Amino acid sequence: MNQDMLTEILSQPTMLEQSLVDVRHQADDLRIATPFRKIVLTGSGDSVIAALALEALYRANLDAEIRVMSSLQASRYEPFDAETLIVAISVSGGVARTIEAVIRARAAGAQSLAIVAREGSELGTAAHEQLMMASPLTRTTPHSRDYTATLLALAVALERLAGRRFKELERWPDVTDGVLERAFVELRPWTDDSPQTIFLGAGPDAATARYAALKFWEGGAMQAIWDDLEEFAHGSQLMAAPGQSVVMLASGPGTGRALEFAPGMEALGLRVRLVTDRADIVGLDDFRVPELGGPRWSPLVMCLPIQVLTYLTVAHRGIDLSLAMGGVDHGEPFQAMHVEWTKRSVIDPDAGSDLA
Repeated sequence: MNQDMLTEILSQPTMLEQSLVDVRHQADDLRIATPFRKIVLTGSGDSVIAALALEALYRANLDAEIRVMSSLQASRYEPFDAETLIVAISVSGGVARTIEAVIRARAAGAQSLAIVAREGSELGTAAHEQLMMASPLTRTTPHSRDYTATLLALAVALERLAGRRFKELERWPDVTDGVLERAFVELRPWTDDSPQTIFLGAGPDAATARYAALKFWEGGAMQAIWDDLEEFAHGSQLMAAPGQSVVMLASGPGTGRALEFAPGMEALGLRVRLVTDRADIVGLDDFRVPELGGPRWSPLVMCLPIQVLTYLTVAHRGIDLSLAMGGVDHGEPFQAMHVEWTKRSVIDPDAGSDLA
């Protein structure tokens, strides 16, 4: 059961190694006139989460204003002009709001780059240029390989915009292989029947926390929430209850703050776990990831134990991912509405015209 998800997770080291070569070749041929005053990264679901995860990396390597937003924000509320580049991300290339954002941006004179995984997609056709990432193996399980393929394509697009190559990308496939191998062993004790799992992230890994909650939702509608680590002290702690599990994602400078939170969480009756790149953690359930290139690079490796934890938790709870939403009573109508809302919505490129 759930072999497709396992295959997806385990295929990532090879996919990353092969795709890096391919996507770099594609990027070399992109006809993009740089520099830009503003770069907008947009998408929905995993796509916008991946963009948020790499936002700090983009800011550190480019002089342009970097804006990361949902496809609705981009399509209906964001102003565009000839000094803007929109990078629109969608694995399927068929998300209506993301397509709409590109059409409206182009009408305002902006340049456009689509990151997609399907030849001949509507999004790829709408944009000036496109990068093709690795094709999905399946779209019916909590997405793992598609997410890392998106991170890779975004990082290679950044290489093209910054005019430099990142050695961290060349190390990533081997690091991924090692992290996954350990995670399947070390994270088995983390699986439980918690009525709710709380994912908290620091710095760039606030996006990874959001990704984690989404994987649990996709894994049979398992109850989960996410928040910025610091913000847990300002409101979302009220959503916690004794017996629930907390997974904190904190690398680099955020680790110390996570350690400050841990005793209080335990006093509240929460089961506390930590994913970090620090090797000196004592007295706390932790999983260590290798340091790839500093905190801005941590989302590339911090997402990997989350994928494995999702798979192991799904297996522990006996959820069958071949069924709609893992077989919950309302799975089929909810899945149908997802397609209706995302793929069949009316595309209206004039919806944001009052912003001009």
